[in-house]
Amino acid sequence: GMPYKQWYQRRVREEDHILWRACDALYNFSISESNSGDPNKIEAVKKEVYDMGTVKAAIPHLSSPDAATRRSSVMLINSLAQLEETKADIREKEVVAALINLLKPDEGVMTHEHASKCILTIADQYASKALILESGGVELLVNLINDPDPLVQQYTLETIALLGEDCECRISLNDSNVIAPLLEILMSDYPVIQALSLRVLYIVCQEECVRTSVKEVNGLETLLKLITDEELTDLHEGVIEVVGVCMLDTDQLDSMKDSGCLLTLATYITSANPSGQLNALRAVSTCSRKEENAGYFMTTR
Repeated sequence: GMPYKQWYQRRVREEDHILWRACDALYNFSISESNSGDPNKIEAVKKEVYDMGTVKAAIPHLSSPDAATRRSSVMLINSLAQLEETKADIREKEVVAALINLLKPDEGVMTHEHASKCILTIADQYASKALILESGGVELLVNLINDPDPLVQQYTLETIALLGEDCECRISLNDSNVIAPLLEILMSDYPVIQALSLRVLYIVCQEECVRTSVKEVNGLETLLKLITDEELTDLHEGVIEVVGVCMLDTDQLDSMKDSGCLLTLATYITSANPSGQLNALRAVSTCSRKEENAGYFMTTR
């Protein structure tokens, strides 16, 4: 007959096949009412699937050696992630670590999409942020900012926006070189991604070390180029907000003067529409409230 090892490997493959097929079937059932438009029906189906014990049963398989099993397990868990009961389950330390692991580059796009959405679901709480940080999640999230899949980009940016509310996370994001990919993705074809990128820049630039990184990669020049582009008027307000935060640092003002960025900003103030002008003047006035900056505007008019 067949040697034992061969027989065993075949059995494992068959079991994996059964396992991911079962997860797929439960996933499809859990989203079966999604198009009904009835929130009560949608919730009831998800609750029914959760009450079968599916989330607790699927969690160990997030770390399965089989890629298809990992993918279908995270899809199933994510389909139920809006339930408070599921959130409590996935806030556990080892579950966060398993989800972070699924952001690694060798996982497939569906795995990335559902794992990043799961992480987004819990990234609003301080304890979960700490676990994401501890599991090495920040670096993996930064790597996904420029993922080819726009949904992965969106969930990643939304997660980073939540993490960025915390000082320790901002420093960790800076250590993971978050600025370059954020500036790069401003050129996205998707307005929602561009707007998110600016929102994240604004949040992380509250930290001085991040503003220094912006300066080191000539980030303000990249940003201010956008306000000279008439086709990108939707982004101008967000750009000015980020530039305004960066202008809090006097040495940033020096480099803006040398690179011609201050002139670009001044030109914008004279030529923008009224709300754009107001926004830019607000940024300048915030910046000049700082004593060492106030004299700067007097002398460089």
